[in-house]
Amino acid sequence: MAKRQTLMVRAFNDEERAVIEVCAASYWYKPFAERRSRILLASSQGKPPLQIAADLGVDDETVRRAIRAFNERGAVALLEGSPKPKHTGDLFVPGGRDALMDIFRRTPKHYGFDHEEWTLELIADAAFADCITTTRVSDETIRHALMARHDIKWSHFKRLLRRERRKVPSAQRRVVPPSIDKKPTPLPYTMYPES
Repeated sequence: MAKRQTLMVRAFNDEERAVIEVCAASYWYKPFAERRSRILLASSQGKPPLQIAADLGVDDETVRRAIRAFNERGAVALLEGSPKPKHTGDLFVPGGRDALMDIFRRTPKHYGFDHEEWTLELIADAAFADCITTTRVSDETIRHALMARHDIKWSHFKRLLRRERRKVPSAQRRVVPPSIDKKPTPLPYTMYPES
């Protein structure tokens, strides 16, 4: 069995080395750039990813991601990207985004959750249970899908769900009979006798 080659950073040019050294030495600089710079410097000294991860207290996959990003993009890899998912269409089965709305017609208890209200994590679990998604997706993927397909923010959608839940009578809630709740309606002006 062949030994797997250790992932190492490519050689730096003078500009890249200067940027990496400044970022690694600057405690006031962004932590993402500082951590990646330290990873790259350690890799350039010949340390394997597992040792770098142990020295810096990070996951070894973080080290590998930093090295791969630098080897592909250069010093631009020191800039932090957005944590939002770039695309989520392939995570849903065809018609899955539309079927996502069907989840809200049921309560979380229908899926076996011990919660009264939906959270993004619970929706992700329910979507996977209903085979709407191909894998268990993150809460941000669900938030992005709601925004992309239905153009609605989660905070607003949650308020709508609460409002709808209040309309449905529950065994715990006291239901007021309609005859007590309504006030008598006054007669129209033309119905009163003229004086």
